[in-house]
Amino acid sequence: MLGAAALALATGIGALTAVPAAAGPAGADELTIAPLPHQEPSRASFIKAGPKGITLIRPGTGPGRWYWKSFEDGRELPLADCPSGPYGVSLSHGDSVGCEFRDQPSTTAGPLTLIDQSTGHTETLAPPVGRAWTTTFSPTQVLATERDAQGRFILHLIGRENEPRKDVTVTAPEPIAADSLWVRTSDEKGALLTYRSADGRQILALLDYARATLTPLALPDGATDPISVDYSLGSRWVTLRKNGSATATLLSRADITVTRTVNTGSSHGNSHAVGDWVVSQDYNGQDNKVTAAPVGGGAPRTLLARSEFGLKTGTDGAGYLDGGTDSSHWATYRITPGPDGAPVLTKMRDLPPNPADRLTLSLAQGRLIAGQQDPTRSLQGYTVPVSGTSPAKQTPDWSCDEKQDERLCTPRAELPGWTVPTGDGRIVSLSTKGEGACGSPVNLCGVVLNVRDTRPGGTVRQVPLPGTDAMYPYLIDSASGRYVLFTVTENKNSRMVVADIDAGKLLAVSPSPVATLWGSQLWDRGEGNAVTATDLNTGKPVRHQALGAPCRPEDLQVSGDWLYAQCPASGGGPAALHMPSGKRIPLPFAPESDRVKLGDGYVVRQGGAGLEVYNMRSGTAVREREIAQEMRKYGSDWTLDRFGGRLAYTDAGQTVHLVGVTGNASPLAVIDQDVAATADFRQVKTWQARWWLSKPVSSWKLTVRDTSSGLTTVVRTGTDARGLIDPKWDGKSATGTYLFSGAYEWTLTARPADGRGAEVSTSGTVSMTRPPTGGRPPARP
Repeated sequence: MLGAAALALATGIGALTAVPAAAGPAGADELTIAPLPHQEPSRASFIKAGPKGITLIRPGTGPGRWYWKSFEDGRELPLADCPSGPYGVSLSHGDSVGCEFRDQPSTTAGPLTLIDQSTGHTETLAPPVGRAWTTTFSPTQVLATERDAQGRFILHLIGRENEPRKDVTVTAPEPIAADSLWVRTSDEKGALLTYRSADGRQILALLDYARATLTPLALPDGATDPISVDYSLGSRWVTLRKNGSATATLLSRADITVTRTVNTGSSHGNSHAVGDWVVSQDYNGQDNKVTAAPVGGGAPRTLLARSEFGLKTGTDGAGYLDGGTDSSHWATYRITPGPDGAPVLTKMRDLPPNPADRLTLSLAQGRLIAGQQDPTRSLQGYTVPVSGTSPAKQTPDWSCDEKQDERLCTPRAELPGWTVPTGDGRIVSLSTKGEGACGSPVNLCGVVLNVRDTRPGGTVRQVPLPGTDAMYPYLIDSASGRYVLFTVTENKNSRMVVADIDAGKLLAVSPSPVATLWGSQLWDRGEGNAVTATDLNTGKPVRHQALGAPCRPEDLQVSGDWLYAQCPASGGGPAALHMPSGKRIPLPFAPESDRVKLGDGYVVRQGGAGLEVYNMRSGTAVREREIAQEMRKYGSDWTLDRFGGRLAYTDAGQTVHLVGVTGNASPLAVIDQDVAATADFRQVKTWQARWWLSKPVSSWKLTVRDTSSGLTTVVRTGTDARGLIDPKWDGKSATGTYLFSGAYEWTLTARPADGRGAEVSTSGTVSMTRPPTGGRPPARP
């Protein structure tokens, strides 16, 4: 076993000592991607409104959840509070709140405190003898009740400090049954009440504060009970509309005998008179459009294309609602008469959209795929910088939603392995050939690979796998390049299989439940305390790696030069192995299934309080970072890029954070290749050649050397490549002329995008035949 100093010399891994975990945000290596706006508008509800402000409620619980916001200067104040005692009553009206204090059950009124939130002014009214407070008040009076000898209510208006009339009896057509009085709505001028008459009917009546009168109102035609009526108080008109009717009846507040009827254009929703216009919201339509129609007749106007259900009335007679055109243009509006009397909208506050809900995350070769819901489910793909301080692009390179393709574009937070990246610009998912049960006459299951190339110009294709008719696919366990490892159920038994995406076939291997893929190699349990890599191109074992301790792994992961194994049956804790040096690095936590993931030189553990990042690039497990927030599972709200990249996680605000670890990733390597040994350009347009790489590259070059002449020609070059280089060589030189037929040695060189380590070079041979030229070929130099 190498010591720390020798390990540093042999592998370039510095010999650092363990340090405490870093808390808080990372440095320059952290990138963030803000969520896209939700397509549904923000639903930041408001409770009520007055002439000077609006009462709102924040999500969550606790003090300050209810607050008042000033229209004039934007001040936000916690909803004013006053002691009400265990048996008291809270009141609220416009810009004021109040409470009646009672510390024991009693029918006797307690002192009433009223607070004006716009000014902060507080006044307390002594309990009126023989009276009881109701829950409504005006700027000058408070409505109270008195019981007569039969226990029925007589209404009183009790004057506040700025009102000289301290107790005015309301003139009413009859005493009111005490158990039937209900204040339905009120403003600064009066209130609408309901009560039960002496003959048992439910009555809707208008209380006028200035006149101290209570006047029963005739219900609209067809309405037999106030419950079936939509009603509101405007500054000039009382609006009544039978539910299900498009006709609103208006009664003048100056003279209740003066009435008008207005066709609102909708038989559902709320209506409210603003000046001499009736504003209506059609909450049963697709868009909840808001329109206004003149009381005196005339064409209606559209005020808002869309709105949130709930047209509310302010104590000043104005209308209030949330609406706009779309989620990014949404606000709370106040509706008041304009200079010509027609309703105008005044924006009281903007309502920026909520973030779209992140459902899943995957990251491979610096390509992030975020699944989201807004409200339809979709995938969004981003290409992030591999290193340096350049910010991440905030708009996706591509997107697809479940309406386009449910098989490939539906993120499932409960099944993060539903759609996975292959590391070469593709994503893959599993489906069956039909809907019937396995073995039924309707359908014999059968496995289909759904493949989407997310690169520009990429295609979507389905790959049915022969010989799988008795199989039912479950989830993908691992994917790398052209190979995918997944679980199937066959004859009621679960097992692992490997498929070649491009060849469209299952491979003749039998992986154990702990197997994993890295490029063209399938890593699995080997003999004794070792693991073995099988080359899937040849089916032969190509690598045998001792684990450095008694170990029969129950979890096995590979990333670059690193291997992670946990072997609870043998009593050994989880450990990482740096394969070039054979250095085994114990990890300081108990074995945990599905809660630890291996990156290139680091592991991430999902603990009870969040994520712990252990950096092993120094030769020792160093807890380098701690992310203290609740996480669901790998692939849902956190993931990592095992192709030399970062850790990614979603915070509570739906922003994705991508954080790196210190030290060098593994050297750039070719982890699979598919290169044709011949290229007959008489029959094909391009030479079939693909190389899969362990991490992104910044530049690459393909040369061919004529083995007869020794002449080397650069035939293709490129810049950024993420996981795959697949040049389309047509047999020509850079000047556009065909090379001679014959034997060539090809060489691919590539430079790592992270700037760490040397460039990679790989070579092979190809026999090239060029098309006939119609003349004598030129002499060789």
